[in-house]
Parts: sequence; C-alpha cells; structure tokens
Amino acid sequence: MHVRLVGWVLLMIVATAAPIWILVSSWNPANVFQLTAVMVFFMGSPIGGFWMIYRAVRYEEKPVLYILLAFVPLAFVWYYFERVRPLRLQK
Repeated sequence: MHVRLVGWVLLMIVATAAPIWILVSSWNPANVFQLTAVMVFFMGSPIGGFWMIYRAVRYEEKPVLYILLAFVPLAFVWYYFERVRPLRLQK
C-alpha cells in the first residue's frame, strides 16, 4: 500500500512540474506532433478533473475530499485506477 502511495505522489509531483517547466523554459514545439501533445496534456487535466468531480458527486458517499483532489493535476488518473477500475473489475 505504501509503495503505491509513494508512486502516486511521485507521479503527481512530475505531473505538476512538467507544465511548469514547459511554461517557464524557452522550449517551443518544433512540429505539429509536439504541439498536439502539449495541447492534449494541458487540456486533459481540466477535463479529467471535471470528470472526477462528476463521478465523486454522483457515486461517492463523502465526495468533498475527492472534489478537492480534483484540483491536483492529473489526480483523475489516480481516481480512475484506485476507485473506479477496481469496482468494474469486481463485477
């Protein structure tokens, strides 16, 4: 359990540091693929956050913690693999 938690925390740190690095560095996308990847990365986090808020409000008994976690970049990936996917695998 603790190893998974450390892995998720490291992933969230990297997920927060990557956009900051992209914004403050002098790097510019050199081709359409890089530009598309950056756009998907920056658009995926808010869309996933909204999905996480929707799922938490609709299906969780106490959604406040999950709503707050939705504001962490890419926390919806954790929510999917730790909360949503195990329920689907049980069925």
